[in-house]
Amino acid sequence: MTYGQMRHYADTLNVTISSALLPAGMPGFYDEATRTILIDRQLIYCQKRCTLVHELIHWQHADATRKGVYGARLERRTRRETALKLINPLEYQTAEAMYEGDPYQIACELDVTLQIISDYQHILDSSHLRCKVRSQSQQA
Repeated sequence: MTYGQMRHYADTLNVTISSALLPAGMPGFYDEATRTILIDRQLIYCQKRCTLVHELIHWQHADATRKGVYGARLERRTRRETALKLINPLEYQTAEAMYEGDPYQIACELDVTLQIISDYQHILDSSHLRCKVRSQSQQA
C-alpha cells in the first residue's frame, strides 16, 4: 500500500492520524490516551509510510509508554513487527542478491527506510535465517 492508501484505510480504524512538525529525530508518535498518531509532515512518502506502519503497530498493541526497560522492549517489538509487515522475504532475497547486500540499494528497491532494512537484517541474523536466505539466493 502507498502512504495515501494506508491513510485512507486508517480512517476506518479507531485512531486519529494527523501530520505535524515534530522535533528532530521524531518521525512519528502514538498517544494511547487520545488514540492519536502524529506523522512528521517533513518526511518523504517512503518515510511516512514506514512511520505510519510503525505507529499503527503501537496503536494495535495499545502501547502507552516508551520509557524505561519496558518502553525499550515495546519499541523493539514494534520495530520487529514493522519490518516483518513491510518486507516480503522473496522480494528481500531478490534485492539482496541483485544489489550484493548493499542496504541502501535494497531499501530503495523495496521502498522502505534503511532502518527497516537494518531491523529486518537483525531479525534474519538473530534467527539464523540470513544464512539460509543467502545460500538460496546463491543457488538461484
